[in-house]
Amino acid sequence: MAEGARLERVWAGNRLVGSNPTPSAIPIAHPVGGIVTLGPMGGLPLAGVLSVAAIALLSLAACGDATAPSAQLLPRNTVVPVSVVTKYFPDVTKEASTGPNETSVGKPTASRSVVFTSADGKKKVTLSADQYASAGDAAAAYQTAVQGSKAAPGFKPATTPILGEEAFAGTSQVGAEMHFGLGARDGRLIMSVTHAGDIPVTPDNSNSLISLGAEELTTAKEALGPPGGS
Repeated sequence: MAEGARLERVWAGNRLVGSNPTPSAIPIAHPVGGIVTLGPMGGLPLAGVLSVAAIALLSLAACGDATAPSAQLLPRNTVVPVSVVTKYFPDVTKEASTGPNETSVGKPTASRSVVFTSADGKKKVTLSADQYASAGDAAAAYQTAVQGSKAAPGFKPATTPILGEEAFAGTSQVGAEMHFGLGARDGRLIMSVTHAGDIPVTPDNSNSLISLGAEELTTAKEALGPPGGS
């Protein structure tokens, strides 16, 4: 995975952080794309992930391991369809891209990232899901992502959402843009969701993102079946 990636991703120069004080940081940027290294901090990379259109959004899965082998691709139904995203963000009406989460943390066995945008591409929501061989592997990856997000400049933790076994949320600012993102772990699964671009960080949008994250976590768990592994 890309070096310096974290739970939060930055799109168009913005980053996203996780949601649990101890869990992992959330991505406010894209889960898909390359990484831009900003420099190390406390042994953890301070890089942002490049999004499909610009700088990547912050996300739980954004704290990748450069030495990790490529994970398999999770089924498309692991991530909610665009109709569900539009329900929470009416201007976001199309699926722009999908593929493996190239910024996953640790060594997931499989992953999927989907980028949704408005018609003009200025508003973006990114959802990603990573499945690990065991709950222990997922928990370790989650903690690594959280710590990396906390160390990122400009990161401010937000109230921890009630999602999965542990969750983390926060905002991150790069330049003039501020983004919000969150991540959650449930068993062997790590889910992250962020918004970026022209979607402002407001209480209503934050609540919408949390509700979307809850729906995505349920969708991923139903698609992947019983967690298993310890």
